[in-house]
Amino acid sequence: MKVYESSTATLRALLAHPSLHHDAVERTFDALADANAEARELDEAVRFGTEMVVGVADSPDDEEDIKAELAALEAEAIAEAQAGETQQPAVATLPDDVSAAARQDRERASIRASEGRPEQALAA
Repeated sequence: MKVYESSTATLRALLAHPSLHHDAVERTFDALADANAEARELDEAVRFGTEMVVGVADSPDDEEDIKAELAALEAEAIAEAQAGETQQPAVATLPDDVSAAARQDRERASIRASEGRPEQALAA
């Protein structure tokens, strides 16, 4: 019987230690659960990264999104090509006074060149 009493006293003394109080045990288990959750997230990230490098990972959602975007870009390019075929390119026109002045400058330059004064023709 003395052994039982001694064992009970020893167990109570051990359980009386502050680190074994209910709150301390809960905090320890919560911290352990948080650490395990972080470890799982890290493990998943490493596995996914490895699968991407090796080429094993297939992401059907991403592939479908890419195919849909490609189809939209192709449709847009076709629409722009068809619109370009139907529209005539705009021809730039100069006002009459500007185009007349340009013609006069060219005529003067050609006259100077024919008179043997090419340096003045280039300056004009």
